[in-house]
Amino acid sequence: MGKQNDAFTAYLGRAEVLADLYNGCLYQGEEVVKAGNLCEVQQFYQQRLSERVKRPTARRRERDAIRAFWNEKSYVLLAAEAQNQPHLAMPFRCMEYDLAEYARQLRYIRLKSEGKIKTGVEYLSKMGRNDHLTPIVTIVLYHGTEPWDAPKKLSEMMELEEIDPILKQMVQEYQIYVFSLEELQEEYFQTNLRELIGLMKRRSSKTEIQEYCRKHADRISRMDVATYDMICVMLNLKELQDKKEKYLENGKECIDMCKAMEEWAEELREEGKSAGMKEGEQRGMKNTMKLIAKMSENGDTEYIARLLEPEVYQRMMDKYGME
Repeated sequence: MGKQNDAFTAYLGRAEVLADLYNGCLYQGEEVVKAGNLCEVQQFYQQRLSERVKRPTARRRERDAIRAFWNEKSYVLLAAEAQNQPHLAMPFRCMEYDLAEYARQLRYIRLKSEGKIKTGVEYLSKMGRNDHLTPIVTIVLYHGTEPWDAPKKLSEMMELEEIDPILKQMVQEYQIYVFSLEELQEEYFQTNLRELIGLMKRRSSKTEIQEYCRKHADRISRMDVATYDMICVMLNLKELQDKKEKYLENGKECIDMCKAMEEWAEELREEGKSAGMKEGEQRGMKNTMKLIAKMSENGDTEYIARLLEPEVYQRMMDKYGME
C-alpha cells in the first residue's frame, strides 16, 4: 500500500493533475484553476534546531503536493495530501503542514524587513502592517476502499463533552476536507485523472474494468504514459506494466490502454480455460480411480482394461451410479 500511495503522491505533483483535481473536487469540472497559472513553491520544511537536537535522525517534512495559484484576483497556495487509509490524526497532520508553511512565510517577511523597521508595533512584530501571509487551501484525496471513519476536525480528536461551555467555545477549530475517490464523479475531470478515478472505482471487478475500457475506448486509447503507469501500480497490473513499450504509439507520449486491456482480458480467458481443463482432468482421474475400486470389489475386473472404451466406461459409470 505504501508503494501505491507514493505513486499517487508523485502523480499529484504534476501541475495539470493538481489543477484538474481542484476543479473536479471543488468546481464540478469548471476550469477555474488553470495549470498554466500554477507555479512551484517549496514543498518541504526543515525542522528547527531544537527539534533536530531531540530527534537527530528525523527527516525533513514534505508535502504530497503544493503549488502557488495566481490569477488577476488572488494568490493562494493549493495543497493536496494522498491517503490510502483513514488517519486518526489527519486534522493535526494537515494543520502541522499548514503551520510550517505559514512559519516559512513569516520568516521570509521578517528577513525582508530586518533593519528597515526601527520602532513601534512593527518593530516588535518584525513585520509591517502591509505584510500579509499567503493563504493555504489543503484537500485530502482518500483512495482507500473502506469508508473514511477518522476525524475531519481537530475537535474530533479531543474529548470536549465535560469542558465548561464558555471555554469549549473558545477552543480553536481546524477542519480538513476529505474527498473520497469512491464518491467522486469522474466526468468532472478533464485529464486522464478521469480514467484513473473511473478504473479505481471499479478495481474490485475485472469485468467492470473491461466494460469501462470498452465504453470509454476513445479516451483510454489515448492515455498519457504517467497515467498508464499509475493505473498499473494502483490496480496491481504488473503484466501490463512489463509490456508498456509494446503499446506505446510511435513517436507519441501516449498509450493505447484499451488494446492493452483487451489483450490482458484475452490472456485471462485463456488462463481460465487452461485451468478449467486441468481441473477437469484431475476430477476425471479421481472418478476413474473410484470406479476401478468399486469394480474390483464387485468382481468386474475383466472390464477394467476396457475402460478406455467410451461405451464400456459409461456403462460402468451408470452401473455404479457415478457421474
